Amino acid sequence: MKFYVCLAIFALMSSMAIVQANDLAFYSGPTNPGWISDGAVAENVKTIRNDAGVKALFNNIEDFGDGDEEGDGSPLAQWCVEHTGNGQQDVIILACGTTPSALYPFPNKKPDGSNVENFIEEGNVVINVADWIFYMSYEGGVRSPDNGAAGAANVFDINGLTFADRGGNSDPTDIGKKAIPSMKPFKSTRPWHLEQFDGSDWDVVVFAQSDKNTADPAVAVSKTPGKDGTGMIAAMWQLGAPVWADKPDIRGVGVAEFINNWLAENGTFDVEAKNKLATTWGSIKQSR
Repeated sequence: MKFYVCLAIFALMSSMAIVQANDLAFYSGPTNPGWISDGAVAENVKTIRNDAGVKALFNNIEDFGDGDEEGDGSPLAQWCVEHTGNGQQDVIILACGTTPSALYPFPNKKPDGSNVENFIEEGNVVINVADWIFYMSYEGGVRSPDNGAAGAANVFDINGLTFADRGGNSDPTDIGKKAIPSMKPFKSTRPWHLEQFDGSDWDVVVFAQSDKNTADPAVAVSKTPGKDGTGMIAAMWQLGAPVWADKPDIRGVGVAEFINNWLAENGTFDVEAKNKLATTWGSIKQSR
């Protein structure tokens, strides 16, 4: 009897270990070239993917590019569906700032229940840089019909939601200085309008802001957990800059810092991954 009980416990622990692993997918383009260049995206993906802390947190890391993103039958769509409701919190990084039809069919053909909305509602994470989040696609190298502001409004379920220029520099907050130490003040052209989240199903964590209602970067955290954890949407450095003026490009190193310093603590990552991250960072600090 004890033998069978031990087997059952071992099987349960093994299944938990498998379920708790986290996966990461990049969508790397093609880009809307006025907002971020293909070369910048490639370098930023390389920076994030090769970061020791990021590698410690994720079991598998995949990069989807042009040809991988067209419609529900595409590799990116299949990855998204397979990682929705699977009991683990996974991450998609829109490194090129555009949202392909694999995730959200344009122009707003599926305002409710798109692959990306289902992914987030079940407790997963989407991180966007550069262009207005969920605004359009450039798949195949050709600009799609625009979702416009309705793309983000539909995924967030906030009528009239906008990300538009209000002037002024985004200055790092105390949380931002801790989570993204490489971040410097900049002028966002597609910042968050924080007052639009009042009374919504989202809490917004602000890493830099120009006034009390205008922020970038920031992350929205759902108040309604799903099967995979707590859904989150981060929009970061939404500014038209084919090549970032400062080096290194904050859209690469900053996303890696956000993952290591904030998401690892506030997301749902297994104990083994967190231990690997702690060990990795300990080794890095000792070598400096």
